[in-house]
Amino acid sequence: MSTAFHTVSYPIELAALAKPLVFAFGVFEGVHVGHQRVVAALQALAQQHQALPVLVFFYPSPKAVFDPTQAAKLIYPLAEKQRLLQQLGLSYLVRFPFDLQLACLSPEEFLQKYFFIDGLPCAGFCVGDDWRFGHRNSGDAALLSELAGVRGLPVHVVPAYIQDGAVVSSTRVRDAIEQGDFARAAALLGRPWNICGEVVSGLGVAGSKLSCPTANIYTEDLLLPPWGVYAAKAEIQGHDGLFKGILYIGNAPTIRQNGPPEVMVEMHLFDFDGDLRGQYLRIEPVKYLRQSMKFHSPGLLSAQVHKDLAEAKVALK
Repeated sequence: MSTAFHTVSYPIELAALAKPLVFAFGVFEGVHVGHQRVVAALQALAQQHQALPVLVFFYPSPKAVFDPTQAAKLIYPLAEKQRLLQQLGLSYLVRFPFDLQLACLSPEEFLQKYFFIDGLPCAGFCVGDDWRFGHRNSGDAALLSELAGVRGLPVHVVPAYIQDGAVVSSTRVRDAIEQGDFARAAALLGRPWNICGEVVSGLGVAGSKLSCPTANIYTEDLLLPPWGVYAAKAEIQGHDGLFKGILYIGNAPTIRQNGPPEVMVEMHLFDFDGDLRGQYLRIEPVKYLRQSMKFHSPGLLSAQVHKDLAEAKVALK
C-alpha cells in the first residue's frame, strides 16, 4: 500500500503494510474537539513507538443496529466524517462493520479475534476514558489496559475534554444544532457545522414559480436544525471559494399540496448559474431569518422569498 488515504473493513487488511500499528477505537460521531484530542494522542503514541496510527470506528453505529427506530440522526454523512478524519492527518481508517454477531463477543473475544492475531503487528491502543466495548459494554479502558498489558502493549487513555463545565460529547453537539445554536456547535466541533449532501432533483417549482432556483440536498438520516429560512454560505466540492445564498428547511406547505409531508433542504446561491445536480455541497447556516410557514398563494410566498433574499444579503455582508 502507498501512503495515500485508505479505508478498510478489518484490521488484518492492514497487515500488508508490514509496519507496527497503533489503534484508536470509537464511533467518532461529529469528529468534535474531544475526538480530535484522541486522534492527536493516537498520533503521538504511534510516533513514540515508530508505528502507523490507525483509527477504528464502527459503522453503522451500535445504537443504530440495536434499535434502528431510536437511532440518533447523523451529524455528518459517512463520506464527510471520513474526510474530516483524513484532514486530521490520518492515512488509515478501519470502518468496522457493526452487527449483532459482533455485539455478542466479549471484550476478550473481540481483541483475540481481530487484534491479537498472527500476522497483525499490533503495537498499542489509544481510547477515550469513557470507551466501552464487548458484549453489553462490559469492557472499558481499564480492562483494555489489562489485556494489552499482558502482551506488553501500551494503552493511552485520553481524559474527557471539558468545555463550559461539561464533557464535550456528540450529544451536546446534537443539542446545539437542534436548537439552532451554531456558535455553540462550532465551539464543540472546533469548526463551523455544515449540512452536507449531494444535490438531487427537487419539485422544480422554485425557479419557475418563485424566480429563485434552488439546489435540493439529500439529507436522509442527517440531523437538521429548526425548520425555517437561513442566510447561509455553501461550498461546492470541486469549486473554489464560498457561495453566499439562502437556505430553506421545511416541508414546503405552500407548494406541496398533496402527499405526505416531506422535509426539504434547499439552497439558492446568489452568484451561481448552472446545474448542480450530482454535486456535493457543504452548507453553513449563518443566521436564522424566519420560520417555515404556509402562505395563501404562491404569489404571497414569492413576495416573501424576495424579502428573505434581501435580508440574507444584508446578513452575509
